[in-house]
Amino acid sequence: MGSRPARVAPVVRSPNNGLVVRSNQRGFTLVELLTVVVIMGVLAAIAGASLRKHMKASRTIEVYNMIQSIRAAQERWRAEHMVYFDVTGAGGWYPWDPTSPDAHGKVHAFYYPPGANAHADSDKWLMLRPTVSGPVRFGYRTNAGTAGTDIAEPEVAIPGFAWPPRRENWYTIQAIGDQDRDRKPSFFIASSFDGVVGSYDAEV
Repeated sequence: MGSRPARVAPVVRSPNNGLVVRSNQRGFTLVELLTVVVIMGVLAAIAGASLRKHMKASRTIEVYNMIQSIRAAQERWRAEHMVYFDVTGAGGWYPWDPTSPDAHGKVHAFYYPPGANAHADSDKWLMLRPTVSGPVRFGYRTNAGTAGTDIAEPEVAIPGFAWPPRRENWYTIQAIGDQDRDRKPSFFIASSFDGVVGSYDAEV
């Protein structure tokens, strides 16, 4: 068998001195370039999903913090008045309804100035005075009653949901908002019956 001829590197002429040099460098193949593009796409998708998850979690923190703050405020009210405070009335979601079209992607100050008459329940929320760290993305409701009194159904229908027997004074807390900014609201509910915060997809 004849010997295989040696591979000869291409000749490159230097623009500086006219000397001839040989280069062993080669470019990337199409397969290699496509592999790099695919890897970068996968990494970008993973990073994007992680970022969206982190942003969703950061918005959910508001809800849990506010629910705990309203719980504490209700307990303070009961310690002084022997009953919980029935706050939410004609005004509905406070300080606003974040499911309305013009509320998408926005935040709202929790408290209105005293006497502003911007919300029907504003004065009662000022009396309850839950601690707030800043503007909110969600709307909130809290109602209360004495042992044996009826509790209104949640504002968002939850299949199979039922309140437990009212053997003592009680309060409920509800929250609604678009935590993903996808115009699909999430609904949260809690009460004095236990320390659980339930979360559901809302159809509004």
